[in-house]
Amino acid sequence: ILDHDGLGPNGERDVARMEGLAADLRAIHEGRIPTPQDLSDAPLIDRWTFVPISTSALMGHVTGHPRLGARKVLTSAVWVGAPDFGFVRTLSRYYRLGRRADETEIDG
Repeated sequence: ILDHDGLGPNGERDVARMEGLAADLRAIHEGRIPTPQDLSDAPLIDRWTFVPISTSALMGHVTGHPRLGARKVLTSAVWVGAPDFGFVRTLSRYYRLGRRADETEIDG
């Protein structure tokens, strides 16, 4: 929410996240697809599936996340979904893709 002090207490963080996303979108658009080396520090999301929200997100089991550790998560909005390349780019970060979820795992 915009107020007289700017974008609120998380404004700087939100702007930095959007700038990072914009830089990554530009690179992907220009054909610079992240390599396995580029993604080596990205969290791995396993047994994943795209889930409909007001936009797309991923739900799955993540490991190596800098804040969440290892657990089941729902990601922030997916901006680039690239299963054939083994990654997605959400608003917050890249994720390496592990196995796709079975239909029986989607609600579990």
